[in-house]
Amino acid sequence: MNREIALTIIIVVSTTALIVGLLYIYTSNEIQRVNDEIAKTKINEVQALSSRFALRLQYVTGLIELTGQTFPMTKPPIYSNLISDHSKGIPQDADTEKREIARNMFDKKLDLEYIFYTMPNGDIYFLEPFSSQVKLSQLNFAFRDWYLGAMSTGSTYVSEVYISANEKHTVIATAVPIYNNVNQTLNGIFVGALDLGAVQRSLSQINHGQNEYFLIVDHNNNIVVDSRKSESDIEIKKFTLDLSEHSQGNKVNIITKAIDGQDNIIAFKTISVGIHGWSVMSIQPHGDAFVSSAALRNETFGMIIIIVTITSMSGFFMIRKINTNIHLSNRLKQNNSELAIKTEQIKQIDIQKDEFSAMVTHELKTPLVPITGYAEMLLEDNLLGTLNPAQRDAVEKLYGSVKNLEVLIHKMLYVQRLDLGNIKYNIEKIDISKFIQEIYDENSFLMKEKMIKFVNSTNTTTTLYSDPIMIKEVFSNLIQNSVDFVHENIGHIEINAHATEKGTQFFVKDNGNGIAKEKQGQLFKKFYQIDTSIRRKHGGTGLGLSICKKIVDDLNGKIWLESDLDKGTTFFFEIPNNTHNIRS
Repeated sequence: MNREIALTIIIVVSTTALIVGLLYIYTSNEIQRVNDEIAKTKINEVQALSSRFALRLQYVTGLIELTGQTFPMTKPPIYSNLISDHSKGIPQDADTEKREIARNMFDKKLDLEYIFYTMPNGDIYFLEPFSSQVKLSQLNFAFRDWYLGAMSTGSTYVSEVYISANEKHTVIATAVPIYNNVNQTLNGIFVGALDLGAVQRSLSQINHGQNEYFLIVDHNNNIVVDSRKSESDIEIKKFTLDLSEHSQGNKVNIITKAIDGQDNIIAFKTISVGIHGWSVMSIQPHGDAFVSSAALRNETFGMIIIIVTITSMSGFFMIRKINTNIHLSNRLKQNNSELAIKTEQIKQIDIQKDEFSAMVTHELKTPLVPITGYAEMLLEDNLLGTLNPAQRDAVEKLYGSVKNLEVLIHKMLYVQRLDLGNIKYNIEKIDISKFIQEIYDENSFLMKEKMIKFVNSTNTTTTLYSDPIMIKEVFSNLIQNSVDFVHENIGHIEINAHATEKGTQFFVKDNGNGIAKEKQGQLFKKFYQIDTSIRRKHGGTGLGLSICKKIVDDLNGKIWLESDLDKGTTFFFEIPNNTHNIRS
């Protein structure tokens, strides 16, 4: 294979591999971040739901216990002789003190179905509201587990889930034994029944994700609250999965399980309800939960296909052009004139290779334009419809990722332009004091996020003939480099300029980690990173310092650094007074 063709293939393959690799690494990290955010959101959802339900139950239990200890409630039920099968307890106007206390509890908006007082034998003494008392189907409820539990333990007992006898709602009852203050005999049992239908209604009103729903499952694996059901649906169904082996203490657990043949992500937490453990959980199809990360992955695959297609086609045409040049060179080898032409052709091929790399980088910007445009249109309210919060968050992340990729392509294109000599330099007189202050003002905003101390220590009245725009570009890269590597809250960055015999010397000094001596010689090479862990932490392309060196070289200057581990780094560059020999 001809050397030039082999080089072209290597350039095409390596350029494609580099861009695809960078894109893949960036996207993988972004997908992992998105997935972690989704998992964190579900953990927070379940934590909040379980806390709300547990607090509601604790508050109801505490209120019933506290109310049961008040003086009117601890008095013996002196109207028990008025209990009748007709009224299913005492008449409405009997023992009004106890009834008034019970009625006042309804004003606290606790979603109680009813409140009642039973005799030690299980007969209803009174029930509020009274309209529900007279509708009771029977007088004695000694068969209920709340009665049996309170009687056997002699203390507060939270019942199993059951369907109320009159209103036909799913409820759980908190039963508190009431004792006589004088002889500690049992007066009766004070009971409050919490309406689980109201809990179900509150769950259904929560803003949840696509096809996401919430369940509360009791210790018998019965679904007692389901956000998909209406309050009138009181059928108690079994939950088909056993999650006990996945439960890890008092924390929210996240697992993936198949339900009806479809993978679902399940976030759940076990809470105490009386003497039992119940589970509060969020369930969502896996595909719906991770739709944003899947969209990002598909978008990346599409961009990779576009990149490979563009570079393959460009490489094909370049190889064909090289073949043409090679045939021409072979025909002209017969004399010295032909040899000179061949040499020139080889030089042109080298230039074309650089132009090809620049062209590939430039063409990568093309598919980003519609992606950016549609993302901006989606974020514009009412232009393409209104996004829900989850969709808006996903589109904003996609838009930010595209913008980051545009910055990467811009830097690669800038390096190619420098290498090809397509950058024009404009020499003008620079007032160094004002110039450094401008650089300080333009870069001060970079310090805010990490609370970095930024200092301009320049004290000179010198002037310089050079290109101010290009010198600012050097400062921008060096300052950004320092910002990335100093520590938050204690970072310190200093910029300075002073006159020398030939021109002006500048520096950017920081108190970051410093750079090992053995690695300093490689820093100004393209794509060089100090090590893998720093690249992962700070990002970057490894192009900034190579851009700085190329600009300084073009301005007939020099750039170097001084650094020690754990003592910080200072980058120096010196620019002479350039009045000629510069591209302009």
